[in-house]
Amino acid sequence: MKRLIKEEIANMGKRLYERRLNGGYGGNISVKDEDVIYITPSGLPKDELQYSDIIVMDFKGNVLEGTGKPSSEMLFHILIYKTREDVNAIIHAHPPLATGFAIAGKEIPAGIHEESTVVLGEVPVLPYEVTSSKELAKNVSDALSKFNAALLSNHGAITVGDTLETAFRRMEELENLCEMILVAQSLGRVNKIPQDKLKALLELIRKRSAKR
Repeated sequence: MKRLIKEEIANMGKRLYERRLNGGYGGNISVKDEDVIYITPSGLPKDELQYSDIIVMDFKGNVLEGTGKPSSEMLFHILIYKTREDVNAIIHAHPPLATGFAIAGKEIPAGIHEESTVVLGEVPVLPYEVTSSKELAKNVSDALSKFNAALLSNHGAITVGDTLETAFRRMEELENLCEMILVAQSLGRVNKIPQDKLKALLELIRKRSAKR
């Protein structure tokens, strides 16, 4: 199991790079497994990661396994896992379009695309804080206590999920949504789903979730 988790994280680094959702050095990836966190190391390109590079640490940031240093942004990973018991995986990446929205400080309108509403929900834009700072970690963990994705001003994007695959699909959907918004804006208008229809859609999602 331990090796499988490490391989999944290493492969995710390659998938993010190949899908142009992240550069080589940017971002970080983690998976929670009971009382430990598997996380990408600091300073290594994500598209070249091997399973043996993945760091295992406890919830105080102490390295239990691995020869490198855990991501310098490990603090917000720890705080998110402490805040959200349902979250088992976190992806922080720098997808070009979503990061462009973050740099511009542009909110992503809610309720404009059906699939994105189902997969992502609302996506807030968080104020800028210096990377790896306690302030950034607190802002991110506070936001992700209520949302499944967020944009970090002048920085990038973050998604969470019950599995690493869920977090990846949310990052992918976020980038797709940003592209759709840019196309709609170029055509002159971003239309929202009518409020009564959006309410019906959200109720349908709630009922489906309750049956799982």
